[in-house]
Amino acid sequence: MKMKSSKINRLLLAGEVLFAVSVLVGSGCRPPFPKCRDDGDCKAEEGNTTLLKCCNQQCQECCQDADCPAERKKCKENRCVECIVNEDCPAEKPFCENEKCTYECEIASDCDRRGKAGMICRDHKCQWECETDADCQANMECKDHHCVPKCACQSDADCPEGLSCEDCNCIKKECRLEAIYFDFDKYNIRSDAQPVLDKNAECLKKSPGKRITVEGHCDERGTEEYNIALGERRAKAARDYLIKLGINKGQLNTISYGESRPVCNQETEDCWQQNRRAEFVEK
Repeated sequence: MKMKSSKINRLLLAGEVLFAVSVLVGSGCRPPFPKCRDDGDCKAEEGNTTLLKCCNQQCQECCQDADCPAERKKCKENRCVECIVNEDCPAEKPFCENEKCTYECEIASDCDRRGKAGMICRDHKCQWECETDADCQANMECKDHHCVPKCACQSDADCPEGLSCEDCNCIKKECRLEAIYFDFDKYNIRSDAQPVLDKNAECLKKSPGKRITVEGHCDERGTEEYNIALGERRAKAARDYLIKLGINKGQLNTISYGESRPVCNQETEDCWQQNRRAEFVEK
């Protein structure tokens, strides 16, 4: 009789355990956070004010775009962000950068970064400084989309006699006498020096009162005495050419500096070529 009663007690105990388990399961015992079965498990988490969603059995900020607020309307890797691509952004902030919509520009350098070099940043948009002269202030004009001071002239024809147009201003014409160059150990006038001397002669004819010293120079090769003599021959060759073009002999003096005044000091043919020259200096 005792054996039968003990068996009944064990059966009753097992039933109570099964009942308790069923009650626990039925009551919805939540898994440990952030694991979840549904959104309810996430909402029930103590201190949850973000309304997390249950995605793949994990409480996340979002599962889809519809889970996100208006100010961060895109769901990216279970996070609500403002944008993923440029098309997610409004017209006034058309660029998506670091998951945020940004203006086309804040400063001028932003326009360079946008591939709009030369433009300025105005009202958060890259724009040309001007399209017409009307876009510029007084005494300014629009040139190549930039406001620049108005030109007093466009060519020499716009200037009074004796003045030339340079950098939009009429200025007095000045003679610019250019140097000529010689071959190694030579003093004859090369063909490429003739147009330079022709131009120098035209310049001197416009200023008959100018006195010019023709300076002869050499490279460092050869003795000092030899180069002084060679420099003198070079200076005289240039002077004589100018005289043949009609320049008054009294305007021209010559001097030789030999190798003592180089314009460069490297031992290269290019450097030596620069030193073998005749210069024309107003005195």
